[in-house]
Amino acid sequence: MSDFLSNFSGDNYEKTRQKKNEQKEKLSKNEPDKKPKSEKDSIGKEDSAVKQGESHSEVSYGPQNNPDNAPTAAKKKKIESSDTEGLIYSKKRSKKKKYESVQEPVKETEPTTTIPVNQSKNPEEVIETDPNYKKEKIKKYLYIGLGSLAAVLLLYFGYYQMTHVKVPNFEGKELSEVREWTTENGVKLQVEQKYDFDKEANVIIQQTVKNKKIKKGKTLVVDASLGADPEEAISLPDFKSMKTADAKKWISKQKADNLAIIEEYSDKVAAGDYLKFEITNKDVKAEDYKRKDKAKVYFSKGKEVFEKDIPMPDFAGKPKEEATEWAKKNEITLTVEEADSDKVETGKIISQSVGKDTKVAKKEAMSITVSTGKALIVPDFSQFTVEEAESKASGLQVQVKQLFNDEVPYGQFISQSVEIGKKYTEKDEKPVIQVVYSSGRPYIKDLRDNTLEGDLQKIFYDDYQSKGANITYQVYYVDSTVTKGTVVNMSQYNEFIPINSVVQIGVSKGNLKPEENKPSEKEEKMD
Repeated sequence: MSDFLSNFSGDNYEKTRQKKNEQKEKLSKNEPDKKPKSEKDSIGKEDSAVKQGESHSEVSYGPQNNPDNAPTAAKKKKIESSDTEGLIYSKKRSKKKKYESVQEPVKETEPTTTIPVNQSKNPEEVIETDPNYKKEKIKKYLYIGLGSLAAVLLLYFGYYQMTHVKVPNFEGKELSEVREWTTENGVKLQVEQKYDFDKEANVIIQQTVKNKKIKKGKTLVVDASLGADPEEAISLPDFKSMKTADAKKWISKQKADNLAIIEEYSDKVAAGDYLKFEITNKDVKAEDYKRKDKAKVYFSKGKEVFEKDIPMPDFAGKPKEEATEWAKKNEITLTVEEADSDKVETGKIISQSVGKDTKVAKKEAMSITVSTGKALIVPDFSQFTVEEAESKASGLQVQVKQLFNDEVPYGQFISQSVEIGKKYTEKDEKPVIQVVYSSGRPYIKDLRDNTLEGDLQKIFYDDYQSKGANITYQVYYVDSTVTKGTVVNMSQYNEFIPINSVVQIGVSKGNLKPEENKPSEKEEKMD
């Protein structure tokens, strides 16, 4: 049905009409009897329709509203009287209809006319022409076109919204916000950094797209600030005449972030006053200072006063490390002393200068006494004899000597190398204690006639000098019949002499011959 109706719309209708006219002309030429033109106009269509119906032609002609093609009254009457019930006043065709007809355009002023189409094998077929059909058809296609256009626009709008995103105004905001936004929205980011005194570091200066949409995957270019130029020279003020607050304002205004303000406690300078200024790089002079150079300006915080709010623990019997760690944590000045103890083991605390639970403040001083273990005490060797000295040492090394002495009687104590009561712990290096007892005054023996000159050195060293006596000898030579080199005379012998003495010794030359019955020199001296 739709194919049939399409023949009556727009250009299809004109083409169909032209085609039908060509067919009619062709049929009229093939007729043997030439009729006048007027008759051909009025009757030709009927004859051609009848011939075509008899020859089962596929072409059927619809009603024509042209006055030339209007049927006669007799024919109309005959058709109406033959079968009045066979007229069809509908746009629809019967499915059994074999022939189609084409409707010519009609003027809007002419009324709708129902006429018999042709005299085909189906005489009941009648077609009714609707003058509003073409307008409705155009209107229908117009609606379809507008709907299609709206659908395309809607799809494009949805696609555009999905592939584009609106770029906010990031100027004056942190670079991190831009990075986060571009990551979330699938936009590439290109950052160009520039020095800008008016903008803090990592703050956006400007951007290529702002408050407009950009396609995802495209690149957003932004200019980010690097802050003030570090190479710019800065004229330093006179910090000596400034207070702490003034220096901070100047640093903030000049954006000299590498110039730090250090506040320290001072017992002499009032709070807020200048202390000192120093540039980290010693090669940079104050007049050549640049923003990139590191420097420090010191100001006083005044005298530091601490509140006594730190409770003192009891460290007795605890390791020394526990006390030192506590003192460091609470900024307490700790002094460590050592002492031996028979009860407290080595490394443990014996006592402390500040009692338990006493409140102290920071920087206060305290001391602790740490055990060095049981000590070895040097005894008083004057209370012992020579024989008892070594046994009373109590683990200490003792070396006992006896020396001649003019004043101290034999066997009496003279001295000891380590003071009485000296203590030595396990970690100390212990010396050898020298203990000296007296051998009294030296006694000189008689060396005549049985001692050679060569033995004198050993005798005087072993018997006297090694025992503390400074006894020496002087040799002189005498004529004698005694064997040469033999001691024949002594200035002192067989008696006690002072520890500082010199003995004269006569040694025989052996140059005289002995005489008979002549007494020896020894006998002469004895006489």
